[in-house]
Amino acid sequence: MRKLILVLVALTLICSGCTRQYGQKEQQAEAAEKKEISLCSSLGENITTLLAEGFAAKSGTEVNIQYLPSGTFSERMDFLRQNKFDCWLGGTAEEYYLATRQELLYPYLAREAYKVPAELRNKQGFWTSLYLRYIALISNKDNLDYFSIYAPDTWDELLQPVLKGEIVMPDPAQGGVSYGMLTSIWQMRGREEALSFAAKLNKQQVVYTPAIVDAVDMVYRGDKTVAVVPLDYALILEGKHRHLFATVIKDANRNLLTGAAVMAGSNNIAQAEEFLDYLMSDDSEKLLNENGYNYMWHVKNYPYNDGRRELIGDVRVPVDDLSWTAVDKNEIIREWLKAR
Repeated sequence: MRKLILVLVALTLICSGCTRQYGQKEQQAEAAEKKEISLCSSLGENITTLLAEGFAAKSGTEVNIQYLPSGTFSERMDFLRQNKFDCWLGGTAEEYYLATRQELLYPYLAREAYKVPAELRNKQGFWTSLYLRYIALISNKDNLDYFSIYAPDTWDELLQPVLKGEIVMPDPAQGGVSYGMLTSIWQMRGREEALSFAAKLNKQQVVYTPAIVDAVDMVYRGDKTVAVVPLDYALILEGKHRHLFATVIKDANRNLLTGAAVMAGSNNIAQAEEFLDYLMSDDSEKLLNENGYNYMWHVKNYPYNDGRRELIGDVRVPVDDLSWTAVDKNEIIREWLKAR
């Protein structure tokens, strides 16, 4: 009887070991099959989540999101370097240009990158241009009526005496529309004429805000009359609020590019490349359109979008020299703001 018990105990231990070994192998297999990427986003939470969930549903890849904090360029680059992300979504052309110089990006030409016009993409594939926006003005119609003026749609119209103290825009140090205004006027008019304009604009006592939303709030309340904002944002505001009116800048606008990149040192290169392919795909564009992002035009359709042409008309934009707009940003802003 004792021998029988010992045999049964031995068999139990053996089976237990088999079960444990099988469980370990099963867990290892599941871990090997799990796909994920770590994403750093410069975009808003809603659109970032929308794109991440769309990609996850299509690819089965889990997307872990962190957001790039505000701060100086050096501080943001340190954040990207220290956290070892797989992808960076939502950076500007200037930011990606400088990140490339610091060897923070991994070159990858997305599948549909060939559809993007040469002036809107990085030829080596260190970053992929995705969406195109333009500069616009949002005006308070009640204030316009009070001053008996039309909504401005050129930079020179901001110099009207009645608009002194009535103009607001985000801090150009943050990049985006305000910095785009500076560099577009500078590149299209030349340095001397641009700084002459800057001196006149500075006399208009422009208010600079930490963020776009702060500028918009001031115009919404009627505290200011005109704000410089992205066109897609201006059109959404106009559609929601009857007392706001959007105009696109005609004389020196800017191709405001929003892009994505694979990070150097990524631990999930294949999934990161797949994410960029998704962002360039029709599925991603359709998802944005279905969720109200109708005015962020996909760059691959730039030459063929008749709706875009009808909406913005014949705007004039420079072909940006990133080696100047990115590298000399602080000096450009300094000269502009001190112009007298």
